Amino acid sequence: MKTTTRTRVTALVALVAAIAGVIEAHGSAARGAVRPRAGTVVAKIAIPSNSGALAVGEGAVWATSDAVPVLLRIDPATNTVVARTRLSSKIACTDLPGSCGEAAAGNGALWIARVNDNVVLRIDPHDNSLAATIPVGPQPEGIATTPGAVWVVNKGGPSVSRIDPTTNQVVATIRIGSADVCCADHMSVAAAGGAVWVSLPTTDSLVRIDPATNAVVARVQLSDQPCAFLAAGGGTVWAASGHCAGSVMRINGQTNKPAGAASGMSAPVGVAVGFGSVWAADLDAKQIVRINPRTDRVVGRLGLRGTPVRLAVGFGSLWVRDDNGRVLRIKP
Repeated sequence: MKTTTRTRVTALVALVAAIAGVIEAHGSAARGAVRPRAGTVVAKIAIPSNSGALAVGEGAVWATSDAVPVLLRIDPATNTVVARTRLSSKIACTDLPGSCGEAAAGNGALWIARVNDNVVLRIDPHDNSLAATIPVGPQPEGIATTPGAVWVVNKGGPSVSRIDPTTNQVVATIRIGSADVCCADHMSVAAAGGAVWVSLPTTDSLVRIDPATNAVVARVQLSDQPCAFLAAGGGTVWAASGHCAGSVMRINGQTNKPAGAASGMSAPVGVAVGFGSVWAADLDAKQIVRINPRTDRVVGRLGLRGTPVRLAVGFGSLWVRDDNGRVLRIKP
């Protein structure tokens, strides 16, 4: 009896240990498979080093280089550069590490603002060729698209030019401030939810334009300077302060008022909305930061060995333009 009992106990202990081992092994594998909360870098695409624009859409990921200058088309199916288009310029852009002009995809084309040439370039995504050169206001920098329109903020105005993509003509020029509030800092534009938003860093404010009337309908005073990029989505606008304050400010698109801010960053420059989160490129910390849009809390950080500046979302990924000479693809 004693031997039988002892045998049963020993067998039971062995069975429990075996089950525990399976559970532990399974748990370890599961933990190993979990991605960092700020995502995983799944591709690194070499591009010329130095500053430049980044855009996602119209079948590709697009990056410009201000040093060459050249436009590169990246195929998201292979994560490789599949085309290079030389961008002519009357005046070499040497305003680095600032912006020589941003890019946006939409309305069947890629649109590139050229600060020193006072034009916007239309690129045909079918053959990557220059389809049109459109004169706009002085020093066009930030650019965005909405269905049936392209919006570019002219630092030298300051003003916003509205381009009709069916005619490649400027159909409206919207004054957004006096001449003494232009030019010194980066000016960005974002469009979503029936509104176009433009940053005025020297006045610590954003301007809201109604695309139905081409009129300024609100001015939002902020606690910090919106020195870097804007992003919009879900009825909210996000303004990165860059080196000016180290925050990403949240603006309620319904009330046109500040609604909070995410802090704890050194120099958030690029900002994007996607995958239920807000993403910021913290330049000095060399990190991609993931922010909960409801609480403004930083919920993840992904360290990078480089110079992350611009962000874009598309093709199921977050894309980072690293000025050290890479475009990074991150799976969130």
